[in-house]
Amino acid sequence: MRPLALLTLLLACAPKPYMVRLRPSADRDLTGVVFLHYAASQAEAFFDAKGRPCRPFDGEVKFYFAGWQSRDDDPVCDHDTFEDGLRPAKLEFDWRGTVPDDGAWDVLSAGYRVGAWGRAQARGAYYGDFFAWVQLILEVRSPHCQGTWTTDLARSRISAPYAVARDFTGWFQIPDVRLDGCKAGDPIDVRLRLLAESNRGRIEIDAFGFSTLNDEDLNKIFGVRRASAPAAARASPR
Repeated sequence: MRPLALLTLLLACAPKPYMVRLRPSADRDLTGVVFLHYAASQAEAFFDAKGRPCRPFDGEVKFYFAGWQSRDDDPVCDHDTFEDGLRPAKLEFDWRGTVPDDGAWDVLSAGYRVGAWGRAQARGAYYGDFFAWVQLILEVRSPHCQGTWTTDLARSRISAPYAVARDFTGWFQIPDVRLDGCKAGDPIDVRLRLLAESNRGRIEIDAFGFSTLNDEDLNKIFGVRRASAPAAARASPR
């Protein structure tokens, strides 16, 4: 058998790559952090390999992973505009708590990173511009203070009659989000969302979530801590 043919056969028979687990950073300073409790999850406009709506994460850690993960060669969740329409699809975690005191606060990850694996495929045509886009969005809401953070996981664009795909894979660090003008006793809602959009294409999710030891770890992923003074204020003369 020729070497190229042998390599092709080996790759075809190889098992799906194992996703290495990542424990939270041990050097993260958590002094003064008030943790938020895990509340719920949502899944919208994503479907499984049998065409059934993807189910929300049930809060049970399996195989040391909290979230959505495939256990075979099929994606755990799939959004195809040919079958599912043009509305955006999302997978979302939700944490809730209470603002401890008036003033500025930081919403922070307690050393955890979020893992995301999948691909975004845009299908082209003879006329038009087409895209497939996957974002990671952290959204914080409270009656008197709000904050957001967004990053792209993958973006595909095409203006010709063929398809182009981009993979996303690995662990992503979540930065602190500063909130100004918060009021003591107000509820605070932290949502981490994988948002998928396409006007002609397919977005597949192999996994999305956190490396955790047990269910209780979900209540230690996000917290709030009194924000430090802005750099400009610290540098200003008295």
